[in-house]
Amino acid sequence: MREIIHNSIKLVILVFLLFVLGYVSPKEKEGVAFVYKENETEELQTGSDAPFEIQAKSACVFDMAKDEFIFKKNSDEQLPLASLTKLMTALVSIELLPKTTLVEITKEAILIEGDSDFYIGEMWKLEDLIKVMLISSSNDAAFAIASGFKTNPESNNESEFVELMNSYSNKLKLDRTYFLNSTGLDVSTEIAGAYGSCQDVTKLLKYIFDKYPELLNDTTLESINYKNRAFENTNKLLGKFPVVFGGKTGFSDLAGGNLTVIVDKGLNHPIILTVLGSTFEGRFEDIEILYNKFVK
Repeated sequence: MREIIHNSIKLVILVFLLFVLGYVSPKEKEGVAFVYKENETEELQTGSDAPFEIQAKSACVFDMAKDEFIFKKNSDEQLPLASLTKLMTALVSIELLPKTTLVEITKEAILIEGDSDFYIGEMWKLEDLIKVMLISSSNDAAFAIASGFKTNPESNNESEFVELMNSYSNKLKLDRTYFLNSTGLDVSTEIAGAYGSCQDVTKLLKYIFDKYPELLNDTTLESINYKNRAFENTNKLLGKFPVVFGGKTGFSDLAGGNLTVIVDKGLNHPIILTVLGSTFEGRFEDIEILYNKFVK
C-alpha cells in the first residue's frame, strides 16, 4: 500500500514538473511547427528571393554597372512598342542631322492622331522638338521630324526615315525590333506601328544614355516650356524615386502599357527597368514593384 502511495506521489510530482518546464503534447508540437513555418515564409517573402507579381507580359531589369540583366520575364518576346518607338526616332534624327536643324510643323503632322500643341508652318530646332517628343510623347513632333528627313522635296511621308530606323535597329543588333512608322501608333486594329522585345528596348535606351544623355535630361522633369507652351510629362513616376536619369512611356490599344526608365541605385549606379504589355496604370505599378525589388 505504501508503495502505491509512493508511486502516486512520484506521478503527481512528475506531472507538476512537466507543466512547469513547458511540456507540450505532440498535437501542440505540430501547432508550434506550423507557426514557425508561417514566420519563415513571411521572412522569405521580404527577402531578395521573394516571389512577386507584375501585370506586364514582359519585363527586365538591367544593371549598367555589371553590364548584365539581373531579372527577365519573357524578355525576348516580340511585342508592340507604342511610343517607345520615339526613342529610335530621336536617336536616328540626332545622329543624322545637326541639332540646330530647323524642322517645319506641316499640316500632315498636325493631322496625326493625338493632342497637338503645334501650329502649321512654325519652325522648331531639332533638339528642342526631340525633347518635346520624348517628354510629352507627341506624335505630331515625331512625324514632323521623320517626314522632314527626305531626299524627295515633294514627299511628305516618313517612309525614308522609317527605313533608316530599321537600319539602325540592325546596326544595334536589336534582333526582335522593327518599325512601320516613326510614332508607334497602331497601323490598324491588328497591326502595331512597331514591334520589339524588352531586351531590345533596354539596349536602345542604354545606347542613348551612354551617347546622348542630354536627350533624356528633360524626361526627368514634370513639364517643360518652349515657345510659351507647357508640355507635360507622361511619366507618372517622377518624384517617386530619388534619382531618375531618363525614360519613356508608351501606350496603345495593341501594346497596352509600356514603360522604360533609368534609375540610380546609389553612387551613380544606373539600373534600367522596362515593362511591356502591361495596362495604362499597371505599367507604373509594375516599375515600382521592380524598383522596390531590385533597386531600393
